[in-house]
Amino acid sequence: MFKFLSITTVSVLLFLTMANTVQAQDHEKGITIDISRKYYSIQTLKAIADEISANGGDYLQLHFSDNESYAISSEFLGQNSETPNNTYLTKKELSSLIAYCNDRDIQVIPDIDLPSHSRGWLELMKVKDHGLYTNIVTDYSEETLDYHNNADALHTANQLLNEVLDLFYQPKFAGKQRIVLGGDEVPGSEVHQTDFIRFMNQIADTAKAGSYEPQMWNDSITAQGIHNLAQSFSILYWKQSTLSNGVQGLEVTDFEDEGFPVYNYNAYSLYFLPSTRFTQEDITEQMDYMQWAYAYNKFFYISDYYKHVEASNIKGSSLVFWGENADGLSQEELLEQEKRLIQTYLSL
Repeated sequence: MFKFLSITTVSVLLFLTMANTVQAQDHEKGITIDISRKYYSIQTLKAIADEISANGGDYLQLHFSDNESYAISSEFLGQNSETPNNTYLTKKELSSLIAYCNDRDIQVIPDIDLPSHSRGWLELMKVKDHGLYTNIVTDYSEETLDYHNNADALHTANQLLNEVLDLFYQPKFAGKQRIVLGGDEVPGSEVHQTDFIRFMNQIADTAKAGSYEPQMWNDSITAQGIHNLAQSFSILYWKQSTLSNGVQGLEVTDFEDEGFPVYNYNAYSLYFLPSTRFTQEDITEQMDYMQWAYAYNKFFYISDYYKHVEASNIKGSSLVFWGENADGLSQEELLEQEKRLIQTYLSL
């Protein structure tokens, strides 16, 4: 016999289907590429854009600034050759990539890292103006800009940011552009949370003035700092932190309570480090892993690396390719490892 559903049951099922459809439409999915630690040719990046477009992705995030290098053209830093090279994308190459992506309805999101992970551009600044460099680098490390109410450091960061805002300006996405400002693994940020949050708010003002929505990583924000963080930020949540006193760091719902949108960058299920040691069988295994490990609301918590979180502030997620193990990979090998993972992630 056939079992007929009641009108009430049918209504509930229709509501859930519609709700899931709206959720899927609202949830942005992107690909993050670390071009600071591993050189990517313009051809390789355009091939990645093709995969994003073919599989319904929304954005390409370029992590171009880290301790290893500053991987885009910069007049400000004296890195302004128009000749294609293996150190950074020229201004012409970057413009070509942005146009290529925009033609395929892909936003290109600039990802600079401040105040930590800054050695790449600080080394260029040391050559340009050693006296200024000495004044703006922290005592904590050579990798960190001095965020302790240092006017010269802030001015330098804003000069660099204004150049980036101009380089990545995309009229097609006017009013919707985002920029990642960093804020991850900042030495001393727990003890000096007031200084850290003040600095992040100040550079966020620069991003907002350029009509960008500022984004930052979650791990250096404490329960004290979140109350003073500028409401313009959205949060890239890669893992729950552990404070020096053993207390667990902020959860996704803490950001929800304070009104901050969150994007899922789960360091377990959504991070991949291309390497010469991986075979195609390893990539297949990673694809299979991602299929059960990933969900838009599975976050990396200390107690559970795949924690289901019910929250209304989850706006998107990204698959991230970090480059620190990619030495020795050709452009073809790099793309071969990444494209199947991109296809799998964007199809989930």
